[in-house]
Amino acid sequence: MSSLRVNPRYSVNATSLPHHTVTEAIRDVALTGGAGLGLWERKMTPGEDARVADEMAERGLSATFCVPSTHTILPSQIDGPGAPRDPEERLDALCASIRRLARFDPAAVLIAPGASGDPAHPAGPLAEVMRVLPVLADTAEECGVRIGVELIAHRRGGTISSLPAMIDVLDAIGRESLGIMFSVFHSWDEPDLHQNLRRYASRINSVQVCDIRDPERSPFDRELPGRGRGVAPGIIQTLLEAGYDGWWDLEIFSDDGTFGTRLPGSYWAMPPLEFLGQAKEAFDQSYSQAYEQLAG
Repeated sequence: MSSLRVNPRYSVNATSLPHHTVTEAIRDVALTGGAGLGLWERKMTPGEDARVADEMAERGLSATFCVPSTHTILPSQIDGPGAPRDPEERLDALCASIRRLARFDPAAVLIAPGASGDPAHPAGPLAEVMRVLPVLADTAEECGVRIGVELIAHRRGGTISSLPAMIDVLDAIGRESLGIMFSVFHSWDEPDLHQNLRRYASRINSVQVCDIRDPERSPFDRELPGRGRGVAPGIIQTLLEAGYDGWWDLEIFSDDGTFGTRLPGSYWAMPPLEFLGQAKEAFDQSYSQAYEQLAG
């Protein structure tokens, strides 16, 4: 089984480090055992891309799943300050981000259809997503990169919130540069999840890992892999069994007041090296548990 690596490719997404500069994120991820970093364009200063690439090379880090400044096709409650609302302006911004991030040779550029934050009123319309995705695919193909189209949970008001629904969209568009970005956080409670992972693993080009707090105290309250509900090891096992052989990208949101709620025990409030050290240890334990179940 080609995906059964003793030493998996582990990375950290820079969105897990909201108070870090890019340089600080590169340094601290490398110091705590990461082999890759998912760059967050919102943190990247114009004109310094060459320096960032050099710093990553010096630390031995690959660019993994990189996040545009405005990363949803539809306006979203997670848009940053100044994000455009006009559809054509958003499309132009996304294409510009793909071109910029392509210079780092990322494993994938992450783009989400949309999220409303309200499961009763999911972000839409889907027709706009279907219109825009082929244009983004053209841009990605011109740049020689892939796009990970992110599944966002129904409980977060995602436009496309299940693996079968995403497959329907990607099949209708029919572009090889588009794959699925699968997130443990967003899909852990999807009906028939493990069956769907076995069926569609070949369409997944990016995976983000965390675990689920019980109960979740806010929309920005993720747990380290193997803690809380402890769903990550089983999902990792199924992905390995199904042949996933890519990067495992840690993404932790743990609000320290940044998004309006000071959560007790927030990982973001911890010393960064302590947080990242715990995260790497938790991932290693979760991966080892999955590996041993398959190898044994």
